[in-house]
Amino acid sequence: MPDNKITNEKKKFSLIELLMIIMIVGIIFTLIIPMRQDKKTKDMLSEAIRNLQIIARADVAFKEDPEKGDGIYMFDHIVVQYHEPSRDDRGNQIPAYESGDDLLNIKDQLQKKNKFFYFDYSVNDTTVVAISNKNFGKSGAKVFYYLPSGPWGIGKDDLTKSMIDPNWLP
Repeated sequence: MPDNKITNEKKKFSLIELLMIIMIVGIIFTLIIPMRQDKKTKDMLSEAIRNLQIIARADVAFKEDPEKGDGIYMFDHIVVQYHEPSRDDRGNQIPAYESGDDLLNIKDQLQKKNKFFYFDYSVNDTTVVAISNKNFGKSGAKVFYYLPSGPWGIGKDDLTKSMIDPNWLP
């Protein structure tokens, strides 16, 4: 039986075919990764929106309660603030933790998608503010909710404008 080199020879990829496949995969990834990052950022922001609504409702209830609020909103009140891991005087590791003066008694109602919040929440005079912390990716981006019923807003700084699309807000 004669050797038939044509049938026994394996087809190999040429360099151009291999480069074309790599280029197609690269184009697909450049389209998918930004969309996935936008969705992740939008999901993180949805946590802030829900929590701002919870805090705003509680603060309006506080204002309308004659025994507590006496017709005024909370002022300079931190509901929750994230503290990064650190070391004490002896060099012992202090794990990350959350703190805050929960005068509205709503800390347990706030929602988080992670072990820690993505935003730190505080109530100022007629405004509820969420400021992103390290869990969000970058700290300092701001989302506002003006009491008693809106509107929503984002900070005017460059970091906030680069991280949060105002069209994502309700």
